[in-house]
Amino acid sequence: MPPLSGARADSMHKRSEQRLQLRRIRNILFSSCFYDKRVCEAVSRVSRSDVLGMLAEPVEVGLVPDVEKGEVLADSRGLGSFQRR
Repeated sequence: MPPLSGARADSMHKRSEQRLQLRRIRNILFSSCFYDKRVCEAVSRVSRSDVLGMLAEPVEVGLVPDVEKGEVLADSRGLGSFQRR
């Protein structure tokens, strides 16, 4: 198959750039968190400013959630900061 060129090559992503950045931010948060198996919690080890420093490309500050070190991101009771609706 010939290589894609022009506008078709740029529109191959199924997700928008903002959704990709949100996914990268979430991956950083959950890959650096502490999983407490005793109480079934995922506890953040990084703050918002740490996440901004870990990102390779610049992003809008509003995309990074306001998390603090020690904040419960997810737990078995559904009360984590990433589980609330």
